Amino acid sequence: MQFIVLALLAAAPAAPTQASLAGMYEIHQMEMAGGLELQPNGHFRYGFTYGAVDEEAEGDWAFDGTTVRLTSKPMPVEPTFDLVRDTPAPKCDFAISADWGKFGWSSPPDVLVTFAGSLKELHFAQVDEKGAFQPENCAVTSVLPLVPMFHIPGEPLNVSPTSGHHLNVRFKPNDLGHVAFRSEPLKLDGSGLVWERFDAEIRFLRVRP
Repeated sequence: MQFIVLALLAAAPAAPTQASLAGMYEIHQMEMAGGLELQPNGHFRYGFTYGAVDEEAEGDWAFDGTTVRLTSKPMPVEPTFDLVRDTPAPKCDFAISADWGKFGWSSPPDVLVTFAGSLKELHFAQVDEKGAFQPENCAVTSVLPLVPMFHIPGEPLNVSPTSGHHLNVRFKPNDLGHVAFRSEPLKLDGSGLVWERFDAEIRFLRVRP
């Protein structure tokens, strides 16, 4: 009996460790391309292309037994928006327009909004071709424009909840394309890693140690 137990223990796969996960991983999915290098010294490098989105990052990584977590280092400065003009409008009347500078994007940005009484909750609002949007609550306290394709919110633009607002903003790209990961989770799944990003399940498959 003791021999059987020892044999079973010897045959059991070893639990994954940070050292055993180090290696090169690649994405092989439709319309997606990219790779993730987890170096044995705890440093990572990452690159990704999805449609019109191209991004990269580097920094530190750690493994807690089930999840790999990425933290960018140095931390890039994320894109944001400067408020150029806030024109008061009738209550519940909201619109936004943007100066995209060299990027030349034509559509106004979708937004996240907060409401009086729930300042920590972000609510998505889609704009029409003229930039108008209809939040589910008229008592809007802040508006966060979203960078197209990347879905990165700018800094909150505080507004009065007692009126509507027509906002004009100017885009500041800063380090657009360099991702600010803050303990970003990738779940271990067999020999690969699964990542939830851009409303998709992205799989990194290990190609070499």
